[in-house]
Amino acid sequence: MEVVMATFLMGLAIIPAMRFMSSAIRTGQELERWNQMNVLAVAKLEEQLSIAADNFLTGSDSGTFSEPGLGGIRFAATRSMAEADGGIPDQLMVVQVTVWNDEDGDTALDASERQITYATKLANLSLYQNDT
Repeated sequence: MEVVMATFLMGLAIIPAMRFMSSAIRTGQELERWNQMNVLAVAKLEEQLSIAADNFLTGSDSGTFSEPGLGGIRFAATRSMAEADGGIPDQLMVVQVTVWNDEDGDTALDASERQITYATKLANLSLYQNDT
């Protein structure tokens, strides 16, 4: 009888511990996904800044990250000189990158999906070069 009671009490103690562990695992996976999205967003922003610095042309790009296990993470990037976006034509470009976890797989950013957006501005330095 004592063995049965001890087993029952151990079972009662293990159930909450297992719930806690599964919750901790889910939280860890979510934090890892946020970290991946941040790293990918910064890398994509740097890539777009490189394109803008090379030719100072506006444009946009979108797609997914082809790394194994990252197919559900998508991005949208824009390079704009429009005043509505905060740019100045031929002088100041706004570069913006949004990365999101496309949970429903529809390739569109939905309000319920986790997202990270980074934006910066880039001046057209060719305006300051001397013609000699």
